[in-house]
Amino acid sequence: MAERPAPDQVKLPRTAKGQRPHFFDDPAIDQMMTFFLELMTEVAVLRERTDTIERLLDTKGAISRADIEAYRADAAVEAERLAWRNAYFQRVMRMHAPD
Repeated sequence: MAERPAPDQVKLPRTAKGQRPHFFDDPAIDQMMTFFLELMTEVAVLRERTDTIERLLDTKGAISRADIEAYRADAAVEAERLAWRNAYFQRVMRMHAPD
């Protein structure tokens, strides 16, 4: 597995190119789904950050912001987090699953 680049080395575009895709007849539904999915992403990110803090506290007892930022999950932790994200997504999106 390749190492992640440092956050200060990742350059993301500031603006999206092209038009937003439309999935529903009513644009308000598209907006609501976008909001919903962005909120789900934020919850997942916060959950991972909390997990990082808990793991560091378990091993070190006291931590700094630098410890949190420098933490890199090993393969076992990444697998555990992926399983949580998949279960979370399935749980939240269960009403939208294909029959």
